[in-house]
Amino acid sequence: MAIYEHPMTGVKLNDISVKRKQLTLDEAITAHILRQQGETFTDVVQRLGTNANRVGEVFRGDAFPEAAMLALKKLTS
Repeated sequence: MAIYEHPMTGVKLNDISVKRKQLTLDEAITAHILRQQGETFTDVVQRLGTNANRVGEVFRGDAFPEAAMLALKKLTS
């Protein structure tokens, strides 16, 4: 992630290179894998470039309920 300074204040900011309004099944699987690998909820949200509601839907099973099992299969194969 690139870091730059705000031109007026000099505050360091992270560059946002990926923005997603919705997630795909593969992205949902990736979210579960990242979480199992120790990433925080907030870091998963930021890494996927989406908002907390979308990731929350995935972790609760409201969206892509099969993603958790598919992630587990990838982690254990």
